[in-house]
Amino acid sequence: MEQDLKEKKAHTAGLSRLQKWCGLRDRTEREVWEKMRDVMAKMATPPSASRAEVWSEDWMAALREDKYVDDARCAESYTRVHHEHKSWGPLKIKAGLASRGVSGGVADRAIQAIPDDQWQASANRLLARREDELEAHQDRVIRWLMQRGFPQRMVWTALDHVTKTARREAGADS
Repeated sequence: MEQDLKEKKAHTAGLSRLQKWCGLRDRTEREVWEKMRDVMAKMATPPSASRAEVWSEDWMAALREDKYVDDARCAESYTRVHHEHKSWGPLKIKAGLASRGVSGGVADRAIQAIPDDQWQASANRLLARREDELEAHQDRVIRWLMQRGFPQRMVWTALDHVTKTARREAGADS
């Protein structure tokens, strides 16, 4: 009887700890599974392997039901933040989502939520910031933009846009 009460208390405490952790920011299911292992390992008396499996399934079901875990929401949030604040391109964002355990289809939908013209505007803006380096180190600047996760077609379009803008401004100054 006392053992059952201790187990129930540990089960509830573990779930509470996961809910608090998931509430800090959006998490993927894979991240939550990894955290569950950590939570159980740090318990005063870790559950047996069979009990741990049952608890993990219970916890994941509860977290999904209470909307603490949602891969699609996590992917959308990650995409939006990394596009707006870090100026990452779609390829780098997709790689980041894959490293967090988000499936390819969910990642593609999150990336497609941002229109191509916004991705292109970001590439144009980044390339314009390094416009003064283009003449001497064009290959380095192009590599830098590709490392930011922009596909080749967007890089070349941004290069065309920046050079046309520079020509237009040079013509207006004359």
